[in-house]
Amino acid sequence: MLYLVWYDADPRRTINEKIQDASVAYTKRFSTAPNLVLVNIADMTTLAEMEVRSERTVQPHHFWVGRSDTGSDESGVSTNG
Repeated sequence: MLYLVWYDADPRRTINEKIQDASVAYTKRFSTAPNLVLVNIADMTTLAEMEVRSERTVQPHHFWVGRSDTGSDESGVSTNG
């Protein structure tokens, strides 16, 4: 799985705006839209269009956007026969 790490500490912007900017950058870079974002627990939010997960290893104000491989287990091995 590829992630684009986005940093935005601007207190005037909402978490959802920051994630939206990260999503646009990911789409430009990889020519596909992300469906997953990893955030610090302090930045936790909910989005209809993307899964949001909190991870201890993600620093505050950092947003790791990527694509979750559907049909794979955690090791990245396909489970679709």
